[in-house]
Amino acid sequence: MTDPNASSQPRTPAIPDQLIQIAHEQEGGAERVISQMEVVQNSFEEIQVLAKDCQEILTRLVPPSADLTNLIEKMEAIAIHADNGTYNIQGVYDLFQYQDIVRQKLEKVGHRLIDVSEYILKNLQPMAAETIFSASAGRDILDRQAQEADIVKPEADAIIAEFFSKLRANKPG
Repeated sequence: MTDPNASSQPRTPAIPDQLIQIAHEQEGGAERVISQMEVVQNSFEEIQVLAKDCQEILTRLVPPSADLTNLIEKMEAIAIHADNGTYNIQGVYDLFQYQDIVRQKLEKVGHRLIDVSEYILKNLQPMAAETIFSASAGRDILDRQAQEADIVKPEADAIIAEFFSKLRANKPG
């Protein structure tokens, strides 16, 4: 029999799934930005080539004068600004590489959280008899001692430690 509430309310993705989804969205956005950055870099490189070509043409065609010197200086300034633009584009590429590393770490954390969650659910699933006295069942909440919740903490810590030791043991190399 199906749960009537399951179809009426959309399932909210778990936090690890959300982290992984964000990481994938970041990857797609970064790829689009990088392709645009390549277009901008190519434009700067073309400006550099054109500025140098113009400088060479000016030195051959026009007799020396103050205006010619001024024009050549302006063309050199254009080339310098294009160089700076290309350099800044390289800096942005470096930032995107760092962002990609962060995205990969975020995705890895999401997968680890899923692994931990599945391991805990598998090993801490209460048996039917145990749920009679659990606070989550709401049956003993008024009679329970305040310290009882802390009694299970060492057990939970032991299970988590066991998970990570098995994870390390299974890790290649």
